Amino acid sequence: MTRQRLYNPAQLTPEELKASFVARKDTLAELLRLIREQTPGRPCQHMMLVGPRGMGKTTLGLRLLHEILETPELAANWQPVAFHEESYGIGDLADFWLAALRHLTRATDDPQWEDRAKALQKDEKDTDRQAAYALASLMDFCQTSGKRLLLFVENLDTVLEQLSDERQIHALRASLIERTDILLIGSANTVFEAIRSHGEPLYEFFRLFILKGLGPEETRRILTALADGEGKPEVMDALDREQGRLETIRRLTGGNPRLVVLACRILIESPLGSAFEDLERLIDEQTPYFKARIEELPVQARKVFHCLAGGWKPMQSKEVAESTKLSSSHASAQLRQLMEKGYAREVHLPNAKRTLYEVGDRFYNIYYLLRFSRTGRDRLERLMAFLHDLFGAPAFRTMYGATLVELLGKGLRGGETSHILSALASYVAKDGGFKGREDWFREALTLANDMFGPDAPVIGEIHEAFANYGPSGAGRVAELIRRGNRLLKAGHLADAEAIYRELVEESPNDTRIWFSLGLVLTQQERYEEALDAYEQALHHLPTDTAASRLVSAGVLAGKALALHELNRLEDAIETLEKVAEYVHLDDSPLLRHGVAAALTFQGDTLSKLGRHEEALSAKERVVDYVRLNDPPDLRRTAVRALVGKFRALIPMNRDEECSAAFWLKVSEYVRTDDPPDMRRSAATALAIGGEWSNILGRWRDAEVTSRKATTIDPTHDESWRVLAEAILGQNDDTRLAEAVDFARRAVELAPHSSIASHTLSDILVRRGDWTEALSALERALRLGTEDLQDQQRPALTESLIRAAAAGHGTQVKRMMEKFGLTESMEPLWHAVRAELGEELEPLPAEIMDAVADLRREFARMPDAPSDAT
Repeated sequence: MTRQRLYNPAQLTPEELKASFVARKDTLAELLRLIREQTPGRPCQHMMLVGPRGMGKTTLGLRLLHEILETPELAANWQPVAFHEESYGIGDLADFWLAALRHLTRATDDPQWEDRAKALQKDEKDTDRQAAYALASLMDFCQTSGKRLLLFVENLDTVLEQLSDERQIHALRASLIERTDILLIGSANTVFEAIRSHGEPLYEFFRLFILKGLGPEETRRILTALADGEGKPEVMDALDREQGRLETIRRLTGGNPRLVVLACRILIESPLGSAFEDLERLIDEQTPYFKARIEELPVQARKVFHCLAGGWKPMQSKEVAESTKLSSSHASAQLRQLMEKGYAREVHLPNAKRTLYEVGDRFYNIYYLLRFSRTGRDRLERLMAFLHDLFGAPAFRTMYGATLVELLGKGLRGGETSHILSALASYVAKDGGFKGREDWFREALTLANDMFGPDAPVIGEIHEAFANYGPSGAGRVAELIRRGNRLLKAGHLADAEAIYRELVEESPNDTRIWFSLGLVLTQQERYEEALDAYEQALHHLPTDTAASRLVSAGVLAGKALALHELNRLEDAIETLEKVAEYVHLDDSPLLRHGVAAALTFQGDTLSKLGRHEEALSAKERVVDYVRLNDPPDLRRTAVRALVGKFRALIPMNRDEECSAAFWLKVSEYVRTDDPPDMRRSAATALAIGGEWSNILGRWRDAEVTSRKATTIDPTHDESWRVLAEAILGQNDDTRLAEAVDFARRAVELAPHSSIASHTLSDILVRRGDWTEALSALERALRLGTEDLQDQQRPALTESLIRAAAAGHGTQVKRMMEKFGLTESMEPLWHAVRAELGEELEPLPAEIMDAVADLRREFARMPDAPSDAT
């Protein structure tokens, strides 16, 4: 069986990579042809692979390198060298050529090239000379081996952005023209500014290969290879029987190879639990990329992009304008710009009179719809809708029975199982073509009864789904309830209200209808009317079953929310207190979740009134209703309550209670198999605790807390940064290397975080690595001068003072000029100028006093030159 690596094809062996490479063969052939045509002694034709994430750039590039090594005539003339995908450490041209030397060692197993890189970094501090010597070493390799170098640099656009100035890019271009023994092949997600615009150093410098979505035949080859490799040829047989299904998969995935492979995996594995886990992992992997893409856009373009991404179906420009509250002309202009940049594309449907628009990368739609769902149930329903659209009812039927077997075999946590059963029931119920419909209904009820008991809400939901779609239905009332709930969920509030108004006339004693009417009125901010609806619901509560107590708790919570919005805070607090009367400590997780949420809300309201002791009590009571083996959503409530307790303790000056032991209690409610967003939320909470301990100088507490955060979510950048600061604060020089590693990890995970780069700079300063420290500090300023001034102004000021005192005043002056700090830090600006021997113009007395104080501080710094004054 051939291993699959959706995100890291570099981990495959050459044989595995070759076996899995069934598409893009024409592009590979063209790349090889161009490489063969490179004439020795003449400048190379450099190339760029361009395409969204998942389009196969890495796989194609690595396959090219392996083909060169396996072809004698090419291997005799070329040495392929692959850069790591994340080259965040490259800040100037010297870093680029030094990285090439290190990667050359990896490619040749000859340590001398990495040794040269280390020696240059140690012995040569001038970066221009460093770059020249590193490039000369690469030429030494070419001369001694008789081979030319082929550098494959992934995310070259990011590498170029990291170079300190345009002069560096001009120098890179000149070197590639002059050094005819180097061929550069880069990859990028889009045709970026540096190669697209007239006047840019690399304009028309690369031969572009735009990787578009796979065609029908390539899609078929990928699916066939994967299905055969998994020993499931029947998957392709099923697709062959359903004409058009393969093309549906290709279109819905946009021909994105990574999504095509994922789609096939889902077909192969069938059970819904596995499909959900695959997409969850996919979303988690892609979050940093999509966040970076959306943050690159201007505000209005971002708004339009979010509008397109928020739906799955293509939209008219008129619909976009209405949703974004832009004029038609502005919306159309933004859509044109998004299309030019590859963020959106036109869609022409048969018989459609108007042009439609959708997100250019359909990958983002799946990410967006699932990532920003409000609840686990919401995420699950969106997942099912996506899978149903993707594979259609016949293929979707394979999941019905398989999912029941999966749920029974795995013994998933209660909340997840009930969500899956309830959501899937609506599909089974309305699937008239499914012959096992009635058997599934009985088996689902048996499973729900065994797991949750006869009064579990999910049993009623299954019955309701089948009643609505049964042969005789459940009458007009049941149909209207279903329609009203659907409209409420879709946000069509006026239509939903009209249905509920009609229903309460027909069924005035139905608590559920009054409750639903209260919800729709609340969403319309008509709180007085909502309050009346909730009161009516309370007058008609059903008997004391678990289901009725759940409804009662929900009604009270809704009433409390309306009271809160009407600023009747005391009444809201009193109402929330009553929620606990309907819930027992041994009730199901669903009921306990209700009271935990109510107590959290009560605590927030008490805090708003400044009643911190009572708020603290409410937060502490939340934990009483949560077990360590409860479903994730309930345990998440405990985490939020403990964070709320921390926030309540601060204004009471009881921060000593927020020790490492307190934050480790938070971590007890999180498991390694929890959803990624929950683990990330918990890691965020622990990072907050660690940062607070750092502020108070409790460095060891901060280390324990933030280190735990990194185990809960190893991809949480802020946890690594706080951990690095905690170690730095302990003043143990033997651990500085460890702190540097953690800070680098934070920068790798959050390359756009100015604060992460600033932390790395501070640690490097402590270690005496001034060249890299100044580079990191400049990167921090480039990424977010305002963030640093707002959040870390004292720390930024200290960093600049320390650098100037250590004899790097020229660089400090340049950075202050470049990033607009000359006015906001005026005394420091003049102090640096004075240290450099510049004559100061007449300044106000208070400024001159501050300048004198700063110069005396320069002289007192431990790194100050001996002749500093």
